[in-house]
Amino acid sequence: MEFRQLQLFVAVAEELHFGRAAARVGMAQPPFSQQIRKLEAELGVELLTRTSRRVSLTSAGERLLDEARELLAKRREVITTVQRAARGETGTLRVGFAASSAFGVLPRIVLRFRSRFPEVSLELDDRERLDHGAALLAGELDLAIVRAPFRHDGVTVERLLRERFVLALPARHPRAREKVIALSSLASEPFILFPRRSAPGLHDTITTMCIGAGFSPRIHQEASSWPSVIGMVEAGLGLTIAPLSARALRPKGVVFRALRGASGWAELAVVFPGQRLSPAAAHFRAIAHEIGLTG
Repeated sequence: MEFRQLQLFVAVAEELHFGRAAARVGMAQPPFSQQIRKLEAELGVELLTRTSRRVSLTSAGERLLDEARELLAKRREVITTVQRAARGETGTLRVGFAASSAFGVLPRIVLRFRSRFPEVSLELDDRERLDHGAALLAGELDLAIVRAPFRHDGVTVERLLRERFVLALPARHPRAREKVIALSSLASEPFILFPRRSAPGLHDTITTMCIGAGFSPRIHQEASSWPSVIGMVEAGLGLTIAPLSARALRPKGVVFRALRGASGWAELAVVFPGQRLSPAAAHFRAIAHEIGLTG
């Protein structure tokens, strides 16, 4: 028994006329009638009572009509579900991100992705100690948004955006009124930064800039996320060098100032295993690049 036979049977069962049913499905009547006879032979039952004046359903035909409608509806549902999954419109997408990328561009990517693909279950993983490269290769993540530079064998890295570094200091700091502050003048200041394991590339970029300015930063406190780092700055525990997008946190007691002599860039990247991307991951990646282009 084939789905096509069921479609033909439903047509004749609803029309109760072989000519109209054949026309409805775009077939000539003789092969249409042959398919119905073949279906009856395969089932070993009579589905239709035929006379010169009328066609009617037998009890077996009435039962098959109900079952056939359900099967055909389920078939359409399965086809639609599979096709939508192939287009990346359903399913689950697992995205990792470093704490240092949790502000600025990432929320905008997530909001746009959810608006376009509301039926994709989006799982965000912000575990501080997660090795994103290993997690991607192990299939624990589909892709990740991380701070660059980022290197891991077998992982593709695509830069999304670059932004300048700024100095974040307490609003009551003696130098808070200065518009531009030389990096080299901060050697004696206590710094607040995230642990290197959270974003090694970004951490190294910041410390390398300081060393280039003639000093090694005196890290007074560490915090695992930028909101925590900025919160400590607001509390007067020290100052920090942060990507420009950190201003989006809008802390009342913190001011952001341009840095003179800070030659590095804060970069954000999307990373994924090899060249393999699921359809949903490909959509997320495309949206990430859209957002990255607009800054």
